[in-house]
Amino acid sequence: MIYQTKPFFEKDTIKNVKRYLDSGKWITEHKETQRFEKKFSKFIKSKECIAFPNGTLTMSSILDCLDIKRGDEVLVSNYTMIATANAPKLVGGKTVLVDITNENLCMCPQDLKKKITSRSKFCIFTSINGRMGNIDEIEKICKKNNILLIEDAAHSIGSFFSNKHAGNFGVAGSFSFSMPKLITMGQGGAVVTNNSKLAKKLRYYKDFGRNKPGNDIHNYFGYNLKITDLQSVLALGQLKNINYRIKSKRKIYKLYFNLLKNNKKIKIFPPNENETNWSVDIYLDKSMNLHKKLKTKKIITRFVYPPINSQRIYINQKGLPVSNKFCKNGLWLPTSIDLTEREIKKICRVINNHVK
Repeated sequence: MIYQTKPFFEKDTIKNVKRYLDSGKWITEHKETQRFEKKFSKFIKSKECIAFPNGTLTMSSILDCLDIKRGDEVLVSNYTMIATANAPKLVGGKTVLVDITNENLCMCPQDLKKKITSRSKFCIFTSINGRMGNIDEIEKICKKNNILLIEDAAHSIGSFFSNKHAGNFGVAGSFSFSMPKLITMGQGGAVVTNNSKLAKKLRYYKDFGRNKPGNDIHNYFGYNLKITDLQSVLALGQLKNINYRIKSKRKIYKLYFNLLKNNKKIKIFPPNENETNWSVDIYLDKSMNLHKKLKTKKIITRFVYPPINSQRIYINQKGLPVSNKFCKNGLWLPTSIDLTEREIKKICRVINNHVK
């Protein structure tokens, strides 16, 4: 069986987890998490990093700590994971969907301009599958309209634009460490920011608003949004080998691209040397048929995210043609880090023989 994705841990990482458990430490968030935050912010080249339980709470926490008001509009790509669209609702905001471009499947600057109103206060830009899209243009539009830009960089560890890592273009960036990601804690996330005031507020917010860790004096509003040191030990091992992981993902994507690019029935976007695609996405008519065919060969694929406005709670938002075209016809192909060249060639052979 070739799974669409599965976690991959180096032997040293597994040994480190066992060593930590054998040490008798208390598991809860403490020094190992602090180590991870410092090392991850160094890799991203941001001033601050704050760990969270997942990439949904990262975004809702950013919005809340930036004092979002009830009814404030948050502009969100129609091609993203549902968590991104739901995050504003968690804190009283209103999600407004923006279409994507044909060129990179990221938020369309022209449609963003059309969707801006006097109530637009935030924009969450998703670098879908590690693609940075028109982030520079989106940033300019937000600045011109006094809109705070937040990055959903859940897919984008190892992706750069003008030598700047994903997550550094807005007031804050959100990362996910769920199972399929380049670094996984099973569940987990992080906020990166160069705004020290926001970082300080987020640290209070995620620990019940405590005056300082370990006491029960609450001078600020907050929740229990901490992770565990056990998760951080797991993540630190992967972060140590992050360059190998990035290189592996880029190699996998490039091989798929070279084997599928001549199939006129399939749309696969060319790799960008500055981006790391966490998965391989292809687009074609009758993707369900290919999904079923691959499954008969014990090759597991996953459909790409459906357009947000196809979900019942967002179905009243219309006029998003590009995302509705792509999101209803896409598959994520197998891309585990330990996927072999032989396996990729087998997968592409099945695809090319079936899709003609």
